[in-house]
Amino acid sequence: MNRNLRLLGIGVGIRMLGNALYAPFLALFLSNVLGVNYLDIGAIIAGVGLLQLPFNYLGGLVTDRFDRRRLILLGLGAEAVVTGGLAYAFAIESLTFAVATAAVGGIVTSLAAPASAAYIADFAEGAERTRGFTFYRIGFNAGYSAGVTLGGVLVSFVGFAGAVAMAAAVIAVGTAFLAGFLGPSPRDVERPRTFGSRASPAPEPGPPRRRFRESVALLGRDRVAIELLVAFALAAVVAGQWAVTFPLYVHNILGISYSLLGVGLALNGLVVVFGQTAVTESVIGRRHTTIAIGGLALYAVAFLGLGLAGWFGFVPTLVFFVAVVVLTIGENLITIPQATLPSNLAPKEEIGSYNGAFGAIGGGGFLLAVLLGGAVLSLTVNPLWVWVLLMLPLVPAVVLFRHAAARLAVSVDRA
Repeated sequence: MNRNLRLLGIGVGIRMLGNALYAPFLALFLSNVLGVNYLDIGAIIAGVGLLQLPFNYLGGLVTDRFDRRRLILLGLGAEAVVTGGLAYAFAIESLTFAVATAAVGGIVTSLAAPASAAYIADFAEGAERTRGFTFYRIGFNAGYSAGVTLGGVLVSFVGFAGAVAMAAAVIAVGTAFLAGFLGPSPRDVERPRTFGSRASPAPEPGPPRRRFRESVALLGRDRVAIELLVAFALAAVVAGQWAVTFPLYVHNILGISYSLLGVGLALNGLVVVFGQTAVTESVIGRRHTTIAIGGLALYAVAFLGLGLAGWFGFVPTLVFFVAVVVLTIGENLITIPQATLPSNLAPKEEIGSYNGAFGAIGGGGFLLAVLLGGAVLSLTVNPLWVWVLLMLPLVPAVVLFRHAAARLAVSVDRA
């Protein structure tokens, strides 16, 4: 694998180490320190998430017109500064400043996110592109798992404000690391933009840039891409149940203790870090649409198992741990096409735009998952029906993936 892709994976790992020192504990700060009620916490989290969705696509449009490496560094540096501002908001216990800072941080992260995906796509195609995204995901999850583990201890010793200040410092270290070692992508060398490049000062001119509205129109006319956008949005509604509905269900309905729940969440990270490479290598050469359907099938198996365990009261603890492993393997599978297929679909000069659009639609699916999960839990107390209802978006998602597969070139759809 290319050295720069490894460096990017390490850099994102450092960034996520810092981010996870405080992000999982934000709701606790809002509740225990600022006295915000649960309903308002949900509204704040959903509102911040909704605000940042269009900026993911905007970031994709921007990264197609400027230097990928510089945008990655600008995004990380800005995130470090914003995180420092959040630490100050925590220190003075200001809800308004904390929410405003979190919103700005979400926007910055969304704007910069497509640059990393486009950077990876610039270096590799085919199977090597798939492996490049795999290493990035491993770095992301390794950093997050380590950060969550350290964050709980850190909050206990230095408080919320101290933990966030440490997070800002760690993200700044990640920024400095990439600034010192990460090289430009091949596309940056060929076509340096407004922000410049440390590479060749006088490259041959490339094709003319499209205007933003031309890029939006181009994506809008790509019917296969739109079909896949909808399919991945539906898949995100199902996969997103892991974040909120899953822990609520296993604790409140299966009776799993908080300590065992924490072990299960840690197991999820371990399966990603140590299993993603093996899963990726096992599907190299297969079609991305088939891989996505396989991942969704594993989610269905895990969710049905949870529903049956709750309905019959059958070894819930064992089912819980097995379900974590099964759905994480499903996550490992579906992440492969989510990360790689947008770059394969895109015209060469629109890779950032396509990645930004798929990122935004995935975020929208996640927010819908949170709302749908809460609605289903409030509407029915039957454990099996909970998961049957939450799995319904799988059906149109699979239909769309199969239909798109028939219209995709094999070279585009091949992992």
